[in-house]
Amino acid sequence: MTALRSVVVLTALTGVVTGGAALPTAAAAPLAAAGHRIGVLRDGAVKVKEGGLDAGWTVQERGATKFQIDGDRIGALLSDGRLEVKAGGLDAPWVVVEDHVADFSLSGTRIGALRADGTAEVKDGGLDATWTPEDDHVRQLAVAGARIAVLRENGDLKVKDGALDSQWVLQEDHVVQIALSEDRIGAVRDTGRAEVKEGGLDTPWAQEEDNVTQLALWGRRIGAVRTDGTAEVKEGGLDAPWVVEDVGTKQIVLAGDRIGTLHGDGTAYVKEGGLDARWQLEDDTVTTLRLASATPSGGGSQVSMADIAAIYGNAYATDIVRAGLPSLNTEMAAGGITTPARKAAFLATLKHESGFVYSAGEAGQTAQYRGRGFIQITGSSNYGSAGRYFGHDFLNSPGDAASLQWSAPLARWYWTVARNINPMADRLDMGAVDGAIGYSTSLDPGEAQRRCDDFKKALAYYNGSLPGGIRCDRH
Repeated sequence: MTALRSVVVLTALTGVVTGGAALPTAAAAPLAAAGHRIGVLRDGAVKVKEGGLDAGWTVQERGATKFQIDGDRIGALLSDGRLEVKAGGLDAPWVVVEDHVADFSLSGTRIGALRADGTAEVKDGGLDATWTPEDDHVRQLAVAGARIAVLRENGDLKVKDGALDSQWVLQEDHVVQIALSEDRIGAVRDTGRAEVKEGGLDTPWAQEEDNVTQLALWGRRIGAVRTDGTAEVKEGGLDAPWVVEDVGTKQIVLAGDRIGTLHGDGTAYVKEGGLDARWQLEDDTVTTLRLASATPSGGGSQVSMADIAAIYGNAYATDIVRAGLPSLNTEMAAGGITTPARKAAFLATLKHESGFVYSAGEAGQTAQYRGRGFIQITGSSNYGSAGRYFGHDFLNSPGDAASLQWSAPLARWYWTVARNINPMADRLDMGAVDGAIGYSTSLDPGEAQRRCDDFKKALAYYNGSLPGGIRCDRH
């Protein structure tokens, strides 16, 4: 049984992350479950396929020099400098969003444009949203989640986090290529050294690889192409080992659980699943390869800070929440908490149990086995059962339940092992989820409805619409 009533208690973070900021309030509509996309640029034609690796191609546009895909959006830069974007299905109409464009970037509801005169601008929202000027003398522009990055002509890399009018923070100099994800920043320096930082904008850089010509980021994966054409990927922490994926490559692309490589001869390959999955030839005479996942650009089933802020407000976009997200995402994936309904039920529960804070404690309680962690594990029975499952002595070290190392694993254990809650979420039965979590109804009789309302918010966000048949009454 979890805490009778969980009140967040923040413990100090030492050298983890900083820089929480206001985040976007909307996300691009997710694709259907099978809606992963692959795109190629071939002889000026943008071709996109949706679904499995062997799905059929659909020509989207001709006369393009560059293109990108993200979520349900496709962007194409035409030879005359016009930037077109479409949102929705592959048969959606194109909308011209800007002219005199040299390059661009898509992420969620944001579009970034680098104009021919070196000025960078970003818009957030619908395709007809207003542009916001961001910087000048820009050589490369990237947007990802709540972040915007620019590589200036002098080699300076600057990043801002949050609203379009947030302040720039200088990250590095002598940079020749940048990569960006929702919680990682990557840079290739003029020496060929690739480095990545994770978390806040003031976190330190980790040196990743030398002799790099291209760097890619997605979720917990980092991809690199070396000067000899070797493509390699690492998965997990910044210090994870590299795995050689391909040779003879000039481009690597990451999205969700897919990896794509483009060879020097124009052949494009994609693999799906683990790093040791088999390659499949997708097309030839290709000049650019792109991938888009059916989930937001945090990658796979990742929950991002932008997601949490969009669903529940910027009050939850704090440094300590950001610090716990990587471990939480890892455990959600391990526990199969990856569908819209499962994620929605899990997030709604954690919002009320801990406010998404891994170090949360049950305020006002002094009991040895009081509520702790993401899901407020409570009582000697739970501490003992979890200890036997993980081989860790939580009974003698109960404070570990609120540590960064154990808080997320314990939440996954309680959800999938101690209570088997995923099937309840699949049935859209938030009332059964609440019963399994086991909070006190006497302290606040209206809590079940509020948890269900928060479930609906998250479900509508991840599902794109709110289905019927949701049960809210706790039982």
